Parts: sequence; structure tokens; C-alpha cells
Amino acid sequence: MKAGLVAAMTDYVEIAAKGCTPQSATSWKDPDNNVAFHNKTTIMTHNSTVSLPGKWLDDAGNETLTAEQRDEAKKNYNDRIRTMVWPNKPDGTPVHTRASVVVGLIFEQAKNKDRAKEFVSFLLRDENLQPYVEGALGRWFPVKTAAQKSAFWDGDVHRRAVRDQFFAGVGGYEMSKNYKFTTLNNENVWMKAVNAIVTNKVPVDKAVDDMIARIKEVAGN
Repeated sequence: MKAGLVAAMTDYVEIAAKGCTPQSATSWKDPDNNVAFHNKTTIMTHNSTVSLPGKWLDDAGNETLTAEQRDEAKKNYNDRIRTMVWPNKPDGTPVHTRASVVVGLIFEQAKNKDRAKEFVSFLLRDENLQPYVEGALGRWFPVKTAAQKSAFWDGDVHRRAVRDQFFAGVGGYEMSKNYKFTTLNNENVWMKAVNAIVTNKVPVDKAVDDMIARIKEVAGN
């Protein structure tokens, strides 16, 4: 397992070592890959919520912008940006994206549980949930089969890519098998290891050892 992690980490950080990643990437916050793409300091980035093209689609219909700005946004969305599914693995098999289902809850001490249940029932009706999901311009993918077959997801190359990626199969996150991985995800142990290698020049095997030790400390052996 360690050998596999070291090999994977070596391949991953090699991109930065070759200078193919902006030097600022190690200090990026959540939206900064979008910022880098929009200011053209990177030409490709992971964007599971398709918020990159979504920004231009939103601008294209924004009446507070000038006609020229809206036209520019349309060109960006339709002609200059492409959303692609994951490439196949080295063995030729498809890469399955990981997905989680957004859930809601009603607290035990809630003052109006019946009203909360009414709202959930209202939201889950197809005539309400589908427009809500599609109104997010592809940021979320529906769990209901009928909504997945909506013409919305076949509307352009960006949304088709999202649909095709989900239809190719999905996997879950570690925290769905062990809730303690929520802590590790919040700590971002994987990217801490990457940062140690790229920024602090820590040897890959040492960074992986530290990562494994922290995972065992939080989630057990």
C-alpha cells in the first residue's frame, strides 16, 4: 500500500516539479482554481461543479452587464471553454468520479418537525426539485432518474460531460465507510503531503509516512 501511495504521489507532484502548475497553487483556497483559470494563469483545472463555465453562462444572461460583456460571456461559454470527462486509466478502463448525496436532517429538539417534513416533501417533488437543481446551472446532478434524462443535461457540451461522467459510474468518499475520514478531509492530509514535497522539499516517502501516520491516528489501523 505504501509503495502504491509513493508511486502515485511521485507522479502527482511531478507536474509541479516540471513547472506545469502555477507556483501559487500550493496556497490556493477553494475558489482559486477558478480564479487562475479566468485570469489565464492555468489552462486546465478540475471543476466538478462546472462553476467555471457556469460563471460565463450566468454573465451571458445578466442584464446588468453591457451587450458587449454578455456577448463575450457567450463566446467564452460556447466556444472558448470545454468541459471533459476524466480520461481512462492507464489500463484503459474508465475513471469513476466520486460523488456524495446532499442530505437534510431535522433536529431532535426542533420546534416544528411537522412543518419541516412538509418542506422536505415539497422540495422533493419533481416539479420543485428539478427546476431547483437545473437553476444551479449544472453545479449539482440530480439523483432522480427522470431528472437525469431531462433535456437540460443534453443542452450543451458542459452539461453533457457532467451527465456522461455520472452515467459512467460513481464511487463514494472515504467518510461514507469511516466517518472519521471527515476529520482527515477537513485537515486535507493529502494536499498537506503534496505541499510538504513541493514547497518544503520533503522526500516523497517521508511525506507519505507522515500522511499514513496521521490517517492511522485519526481513523485507526
